[in-house]
Amino acid sequence: MTDKRLHAPARAFALFLPVLLPAVLWVLCGLCPRPSAAFTGTDIPVPPGLAADPAAGPDAAGAAFVGIPYRQDGTIDEQGRFTLFARPELRFAGPGLNCSGLVLGISRFLLGRNISLKDAARDRLGDSGPGAPAGADWDFGWDLILNISQGTPRTLLLPGFRIADPQAGSGNAPRGFIINETGSLPELCGRMRRGFFYLVSFSVEGHRRGYGLQHYHVGLILPSATGEAWFYQTSGKRGRSVRWDLNSEDGRATFRRAFADTGNRRKMMLVLEVDLPHKAS
Repeated sequence: MTDKRLHAPARAFALFLPVLLPAVLWVLCGLCPRPSAAFTGTDIPVPPGLAADPAAGPDAAGAAFVGIPYRQDGTIDEQGRFTLFARPELRFAGPGLNCSGLVLGISRFLLGRNISLKDAARDRLGDSGPGAPAGADWDFGWDLILNISQGTPRTLLLPGFRIADPQAGSGNAPRGFIINETGSLPELCGRMRRGFFYLVSFSVEGHRRGYGLQHYHVGLILPSATGEAWFYQTSGKRGRSVRWDLNSEDGRATFRRAFADTGNRRKMMLVLEVDLPHKAS
């Protein structure tokens, strides 16, 4: 018959195993690579001519794009080259962005995802393009902010402290906050949180011949580590990309002037709250 009792060394090992096992596992885990908790924007090609390193953190990502000249239809491709949305085969030696190119450029670094021009400009509902009844690019701004944030936790912020699923809407509705309504900016800024950023599509009726409603402009808001709510945008009128602090009275006044109603055409903004993949401290 085989003796199944443990010999003395084996018995000693069995007694100490519960004590030794956690230490062994701790050592092994320390030797294994762990997912990085660092800012995720470091894998995105950095285009030339930026004022700072956009891969240095969320605040740096936004600030790096300030001052870039305006270029109609201007954007950055997945290789970090300045080009156009409509003609991505073109290359420009100097930087230049329109509002959509600016928002896409910053968002790539914030999300740590090299979003392609094709994916960013995708017609989500198949209701745009040549010959579309509502106009060729009537909902481009709406498409853009939904496309950029696709696959990332996001929430549509609506007036009255309401929220909605952005997937349930369209370019027609909901349209979000009335910009020049007295309580809109204070409410919106009071709801903004560090660790998130905010994609904005501006819409107005009768903005352009042949269009009823048009999502004509986009911007991005990034709460900073020092308490600002930086709104980033660019336009041909200003000639370069700028930012204003919506947590300051001066910034809010500038914002309201820039998006003042024209005649009886009321301007509105649709705001998407988007998670930063690694929460900013």
